[in-house]
Amino acid sequence: MSGTVLILGGGIAGLTAALHLSASGHSVTVIEQAATVGGRLCQAPPPLLLEAHHATWSLLHRLGKDVATRRLRHTPLEFLQSSGARIQFLHLPLPSPLNTLLGTTLFQGLSMRDRWHLLSFLERTWEQDPPLPNDLDLRAADEWLAGIGQSESARSGVWNCLARLLLGASLSQVSAGLFMRTLRRCFLTGAKATKLILPSHGIDSFLLAPLKAQLATMGVQFRLNTTATRLQFDRDRVTRVDSTDRTSFTADWYVAALPRHRLTPLLPERIVTHYAYFQQLSRLNESPLVIVRLHVAQAIDHTQLLLLEQRTFHWMIRHPDRELHEQAAVVWAIAVEAKDLITEANEALIRLALKDMEAAFPTPASVPKVIKADVVRQPQAYLTPQPATQQCRPLPRSPFSNFFVAGDWTDTGWPANLESAILSGQRCAEAISA
Repeated sequence: MSGTVLILGGGIAGLTAALHLSASGHSVTVIEQAATVGGRLCQAPPPLLLEAHHATWSLLHRLGKDVATRRLRHTPLEFLQSSGARIQFLHLPLPSPLNTLLGTTLFQGLSMRDRWHLLSFLERTWEQDPPLPNDLDLRAADEWLAGIGQSESARSGVWNCLARLLLGASLSQVSAGLFMRTLRRCFLTGAKATKLILPSHGIDSFLLAPLKAQLATMGVQFRLNTTATRLQFDRDRVTRVDSTDRTSFTADWYVAALPRHRLTPLLPERIVTHYAYFQQLSRLNESPLVIVRLHVAQAIDHTQLLLLEQRTFHWMIRHPDRELHEQAAVVWAIAVEAKDLITEANEALIRLALKDMEAAFPTPASVPKVIKADVVRQPQAYLTPQPATQQCRPLPRSPFSNFFVAGDWTDTGWPANLESAILSGQRCAEAISA
């Protein structure tokens, strides 16, 4: 059955839903309050791509970009610890679980005691003796890791860095269940799954631009610079969407592909108070993100990813500059949970990023000249994956028969990342087409 679909939000979740729905024969219109689609991805650093990101690779395949992307060079996962030590987690081309066992054994970021406790835990986990506790989603990852024998230095120097990179929050703010599931998917399912790819040619050229072009070819309509103000309901259905310019939009189905803090104001109070599906949204929280992008006069030939302990920024990416000049590099400095940085002046943030860059990527000569610098602030960027948060993340189907919810913050089983956003849009489209 085909029909009309109105999608609120032109981020990657909404665009993915539009692609699948249009391919199923639906007439799709996307409403976006900005002047272009793409959402936060337009200002984002290169995404981390792992084999476990099935929905992302499926989308790249539909766009004809998967083969070229898979051929990109593996990016090692490196740690810069507070002591100044630089440690790399080895990517070993061995079958599971040998790659994990040997990689953990050789990893110098953990002490011998921490490695022994971790290997013992992994062995028990594989044998399900005893099975994992049922309350991991209600426990903090930091407390749980301490319980399986991980020292404070291991939690600070390795696990906290990984939590910030993969889940966008520190160990004390992360659900142990989601942390464990994410680690298992990303690193414990074979050598192929642990290959990390960071595309250096920009997310617009390898994902957003071909996606927008394909949507235009398929006849998807875009209403840009249009802000929705209200969803109107009647009994078990949404009947229309009102906008700031007093235009109303109607469709057979509606998809809200918006951040949580933008969805709730669109709902009438009687809907929020009457339905637990919408009440639980108030229990979700987002944390701020600060990104500094530096174009520096330094020629490099490969991409690097470095996780930083006890620095202003939590990880840095350096790759060849594909925009300004071939003899230049781009350095991204990313800080999550950045409440103390969100109000800092641009000049101060750039100075702090340069200081961390000098530690992360030291050069024998003078510090590379900065050609250009940009600062991005996102006050409500990441869904904070706190204990008990998982049960409050909504499924695609709402209590209303023609209303669906998408976004990286919805219940996909993943942290609020690119994979989660794409998967949520795909699931909304599947639910409507069914």
